[in-house]
Amino acid sequence: MNQLFGHYLLNKGILTHSQLSDVLQRERNVKVKLGVLAVSAGLMTAEQVEEVHNLQRAKDQKFGVLAIAQGYLTDAQVASMLSAQPDGHLSLIQTIADIGYMTMPELETALADFRREHRGMDLDSNATNEDELVRKVADFSAAGDNAELLYDYVGLMLRNVVRFLNDTPFIIANPATPSAFSWLVSQQVVGELSVSTSLHMDERVLLEIASRFYAESLSKVDELALDCAGEFLNLHNGVWCGSLSDSGHKVDLLPQSILRQTLPSSPTETCRVMVGTSFGSFEIILSIQA
Repeated sequence: MNQLFGHYLLNKGILTHSQLSDVLQRERNVKVKLGVLAVSAGLMTAEQVEEVHNLQRAKDQKFGVLAIAQGYLTDAQVASMLSAQPDGHLSLIQTIADIGYMTMPELETALADFRREHRGMDLDSNATNEDELVRKVADFSAAGDNAELLYDYVGLMLRNVVRFLNDTPFIIANPATPSAFSWLVSQQVVGELSVSTSLHMDERVLLEIASRFYAESLSKVDELALDCAGEFLNLHNGVWCGSLSDSGHKVDLLPQSILRQTLPSSPTETCRVMVGTSFGSFEIILSIQA
């Protein structure tokens, strides 16, 4: 729920982009993941946790679902650990109040308005939250019958930023033109669907994505950093293509490429979505060719 509530505050102009990034950076530092809780409770070994994380590189499923499927945890154990975790939006609210961006009465009012606006929606479902975020901001109607595939792509990207970059992303509505963005990480999906996928970002964000994906700090844009940034997109696209294959689409991936490019050369994008994180923002650019 914290993603959706954070986006609500941003979209209503209650918090600025930089303020929300600051909040998410501080809030992320105290969030404990399910795998850590499982090891701490003696329910899983570190090797088993790593195995489940590796499975997430191929399947768009939550850690708990995969751990249960592998026989490492029971439904009751997952439910118990989830109940022990602090509610995401509560930690977000506490962080906002601690920094002083909003007073508690202001937060109370905003939360009540948020709940009224989203009445009837399952606010505890991460998938629902991500789908709701994408549909509130993006219009993929130009893709026709393929619009749902693009919504799925962006929703999956938000989940994979959480899984593999350890951050809480949000979508920036009506972003300014990213004139400072100088790197374009691209990959082509081919087969029954031909989809051009790109991530457009500045050097600082590229280095942070590469560092988080590699799990080691990288200080310069060299071959290793470029390979890691490209591999993040390749991993994401591989999971997405796996979902497409499960739906009956025969698709494959061409090798990814990374170019120093201020603006994409193609003027025919089907959709462009700006994703904000605690370490900066990047743009998703997608185009489906007939």
